[in-house]
Amino acid sequence: MDTLSPIASSGRLDVAGARRGQITAAVRRLVATEGVGAVTIARIAALMGTSRGVVNYHFENKEEILRAALLSAGKDASAATDQIVTESHDLESVIELVVSLASKNSDSDWWHVYTAFLAEATHDEFAKEMIRAIDRSFRAHLAKALGDEPRAALVLAVMKGLALQWLVDDDFQANQALRSARGLFGGWSPT
Repeated sequence: MDTLSPIASSGRLDVAGARRGQITAAVRRLVATEGVGAVTIARIAALMGTSRGVVNYHFENKEEILRAALLSAGKDASAATDQIVTESHDLESVIELVVSLASKNSDSDWWHVYTAFLAEATHDEFAKEMIRAIDRSFRAHLAKALGDEPRAALVLAVMKGLALQWLVDDDFQANQALRSARGLFGGWSPT
């Protein structure tokens, strides 16, 4: 069952699942705005207006909470990517649309959550393992749509590079970089 769905497979209201979804959403907001280091049980509870006991009841530890937040963000990214690659028929368009998902103007927090974990992965093994798992899943979704793993790996690498540059450099001309990427991939159409 999806941790954000309030309805259990039996059709009954899943209060525990709904509460886990609320906690996960609060953690995503916290990570997206302040980083992974800002996540504590007390901060989550305060953000939600509840007690630490409620948070601890639904998650065994902070690591489980962080895992749920990153997996939730990864699912959002994969779902959005699936829609994009279904609607696009050339590699250049897929790259452009996937990069736009990670733009500063995106409606979702998934990219901010992902990059916060990516930064942590440079010195934290748990974050590194989580990023690897999310990237494998993301590549698998892209590979299914683009026809093979090397194309998916390339799109993921280009997307991450362009989006990271866009995130830290206000003067970065993402559209010009995308036009250059299109030129590089001009003869490479999906199978």
